[in-house]
Amino acid sequence: MKDKPLKSQEELHVRLAQFRGGVGGLRIGIDGMDGVGKSTLARELANRLGGSVISLDDYLTKRQNSYVLHIRCDDVKAAISASKLPTLIEGVCLLAVAQRCGFEVDALVYVRRISGNSGIWHEEEICMALSPPDELKQKERALREAFSTTEKSGNLGDDDLGLTGELIDYHARWRPVERALVFDIGL
Repeated sequence: MKDKPLKSQEELHVRLAQFRGGVGGLRIGIDGMDGVGKSTLARELANRLGGSVISLDDYLTKRQNSYVLHIRCDDVKAAISASKLPTLIEGVCLLAVAQRCGFEVDALVYVRRISGNSGIWHEEEICMALSPPDELKQKERALREAFSTTEKSGNLGDDDLGLTGELIDYHARWRPVERALVFDIGL
């Protein structure tokens, strides 16, 4: 993380305006963990900036137990080409999807969910890749087994971790928090 996290949309707008071409001509990527508020932030910014939103979830072939490989890239690229600038593209694993699908973003915003009472970023261990991916996955497997109500136990594989395993690998490889403007959403 290169700068201090931004806490208001006004601060974010000012920072985005500093990019080449200003906010009006940008493709802005909104990345972050699942359920953190990316879609809400993208819609609010698009309304404020007079732009459009593309949600990668709308182009996902469902029930495949993975994300990046099941995005319909041709449809995403067509939507980007037809969209009104500025275009806000939001979704998990955004940099990996962009590379796979062959599009670029001019600015990247990473949304963090911060606890209002304690100021704790609960996903920090995964998002900052503080431990090796295999260790983080093993912790996730242990948690799932500890709280499992089924008889299935033993060695869970990466496929059993679904999106969580993919997010662990994505953050370790791409390190999006270090490349992005960080925007904090409080709980």
